[in-house]
Amino acid sequence: MSANSVSRRRFLQVSAGVAGAAGLSSVGLTACSSSGAKSDPKKLTLATTSDLVDMLKAPLAQFKKQNGITVTLRLMPSDTGTYFDAMRTQFQARSSDIDVIAGDVSWPAQFAANGWLADLTSRFTPALREPFLPATVTANTYQGGIYGVPFYTDAGFLYYRKDLLEKAGYSKPPQTWDELEAMAKKVMADSKIANGYVFQGARYEGGTLNGMEFIRTSGGDVLDGNNVVIGEPKAVRGLQIQRSLITSGVSPAGVAEYKEDESGGAFLGGKSVFLRSWGYLYGAASDKEQSKLSPEQVGVASVPRADVGIAPVNVGGGWSLYLNARSQKHDAAWELMKFIAAAPQQRIWATAGGLLPTLSALYDDAALVKALPVIAAGKAITAQTTTPPVSRYYADMSLAMAKHFNASLRGAVSPQQATEALSKQLASIVSHSN
Repeated sequence: MSANSVSRRRFLQVSAGVAGAAGLSSVGLTACSSSGAKSDPKKLTLATTSDLVDMLKAPLAQFKKQNGITVTLRLMPSDTGTYFDAMRTQFQARSSDIDVIAGDVSWPAQFAANGWLADLTSRFTPALREPFLPATVTANTYQGGIYGVPFYTDAGFLYYRKDLLEKAGYSKPPQTWDELEAMAKKVMADSKIANGYVFQGARYEGGTLNGMEFIRTSGGDVLDGNNVVIGEPKAVRGLQIQRSLITSGVSPAGVAEYKEDESGGAFLGGKSVFLRSWGYLYGAASDKEQSKLSPEQVGVASVPRADVGIAPVNVGGGWSLYLNARSQKHDAAWELMKFIAAAPQQRIWATAGGLLPTLSALYDDAALVKALPVIAAGKAITAQTTTPPVSRYYADMSLAMAKHFNASLRGAVSPQQATEALSKQLASIVSHSN
């Protein structure tokens, strides 16, 4: 793979290959079909995506050794939206084939509202929840119940060319969007680098999160409870800042089509001063197949905001573990969920996959910080992380936001027009949910 194409999947496959080799014969694989383990109490089926397979194999082999339970991995679509649709189809069919689902943090409200996820409140007690990052527990809470166990978390990081900023006379990264624009323009002129700032602006879930992030870093939001507030001035300002990065020449017009591969590839290929991406990207800088940069050239910081008076914030995500309400093996499935979320396994997810831990104590783990330096920055940045709105209709909301955010970014409509149209559409969705 060239340095212009970098993805979480590629990074996980490269770095987790060794970790997974020991468990190749102990964990089965199926692809969206019945596993045949429906009634066997010593067999569980875990739904996940192909990018996590190698990393999961050795830990699941250890789980079998400890508990006598074989875990079959059900391979689901890698695209989050397609995966969601596939699970919804499974649930609507009242299927009990899958016991545990590893999936997006936005799913609890959408699936729990239909009774498809088991309520874990009595199992996932306050004492068990306490070690986890508060935001990761909140993301799994719906109408007072707990429906998931945090697997790994994602946070929005600002990556920057530490070497180029120092060469241009800057001793620290930007705190505001105005500072980022000024720094980017100077470094672009001095170093003849093509782009100042790249991010995920395409019409998909990543574009939704990035648009929401511009809004929240401007002091605005999408919802306040059940009230749609995206039409308010602070939210409009966020999309105006996002669009201005293109009109000022700091971001390329093509960023409106960028996902993680394109934005990460531009930065690691030496073609951008700044990048907004996820925690795993730092580890990719060490992969010479993906990166023309060395880790020493890369710095990480909080995402800028409109004014220093606004608290640093980013919009993240991550994955959690969910229990199929129709599974016939809740006790065994719960043991698997606890095992995957435990500290020894979270160290593996971090070191082998660059996935940020959901256990607070691991951010102070000296060995882990040494192995993955981004963890040190992650301690502060994950504390600034917010999640998308918790709603059973989030899938519809996300599609609407992706459409209007992208139209604003491309200049097809003004930020004011985008927020006005989106406000009406979200109000209709929220009204339906009520």
